[in-house]
Amino acid sequence: MNIAKILGFKKKKTFVPPVNLAQLPPGYDKLREYVLDRIRKTPVGTTPFYHSYIEELFPAAFYDSLAARMLQFKNSGQVQDRTQDNATYVNRRFPLAKCTDPEVLQFRALFEDTEVKLALFQKYYEGANERLANSVEIHQEEFEFVFCEPDRFQNIHVDIPPKYMSFVFYFPTEEISADEEEKNATVLYDKSLEPVYGARFKQNSVCVFVPHFYSYHGFSSTRERDVIVMFLVSKTELDAWNAMRKSKRDTGPEYEGIANLIEDKLNRHPLIEYGSDPERVKLERDRCQINAPQGRVMID
Repeated sequence: MNIAKILGFKKKKTFVPPVNLAQLPPGYDKLREYVLDRIRKTPVGTTPFYHSYIEELFPAAFYDSLAARMLQFKNSGQVQDRTQDNATYVNRRFPLAKCTDPEVLQFRALFEDTEVKLALFQKYYEGANERLANSVEIHQEEFEFVFCEPDRFQNIHVDIPPKYMSFVFYFPTEEISADEEEKNATVLYDKSLEPVYGARFKQNSVCVFVPHFYSYHGFSSTRERDVIVMFLVSKTELDAWNAMRKSKRDTGPEYEGIANLIEDKLNRHPLIEYGSDPERVKLERDRCQINAPQGRVMID
C-alpha cells in the first residue's frame, strides 16, 4: 500500500544526506565489524515485548571518545529545550544530525549501513531483507543527545508508527548501583502497565525495540541521565503521520488515526513477535491502551 499516494501529498526533502564513507577516519571498517558482531551475538529479550539490550556495543576506545564528545556538547552552552517527554518540565537536547565531529559521523555511518540495519531488522521483522532495511533511515529531527535531571518522568507511550526501530544509548558518567542502573534505563511496561527493567543504564550499552500496539515504555530518572536517542524511520510514513495529525485524527476517544497506521504497518511488515496472522494484529489493536495524542498512555 502506498500511504503517501492514498493521502495525496508529496514527500518532503528534509533529511540530511548520508555520511560520505571516504571521509571517515581510518579504522571505521573494524568498528563496523565489531558492532555487527555484538548485534548478531546478542539474543532478543521477549518480556514484556521483544527488545534487545546490547552491552559493550562499541570498542572501548570509540565509546570513550563518543562519551567525551557528549560532555563537550553538554557543557557547550548550545543545548536546546526538549519538551515532548512530559508536559510539566523541559529536558535538554543537543541535535546530532548536522554534526560533523568524527565520532558522530562514524556513529551515523554505522546505522545508515544496510548490513547493520539488516542485522537488527532480522531480529524483529519476518522475512527482513535489504529492501526493508534500505527503506528507513535515521530520523534527523530526533537524533540527539538528551540530558535529563534527576526526578524526571517520561509519559508512557508507544513510539509513532513511522518509526521502524527505536534506540536509547546510555552514557552514565560514573559507576552507579545495580538499582540505579535498572531505574534510569528505558523502562519497558507490560500490558498491565507494570514496569519491567529489561535494560541497564550502563556505559557502552543500548536498548533497542520496534514500535507496535503494546511497546509501552518511558523513563523515570533518579539521577542525571545522559543518552543518545535515535530512530530508524520511513520518510513516506512520517509524512503520512504528519498528515494524519494535521487532519485532527490523532484524537480520542478511540485514536483511530494512530491505530490504523499501526495496523497497516504490521500487516505490511509482520513482526516475529506477532506472526503473520491478521487476527493477532486485530486482537492487539483491541487491547491497545493508547488514550492520548502521539501514542501516549496517560494513567489517572
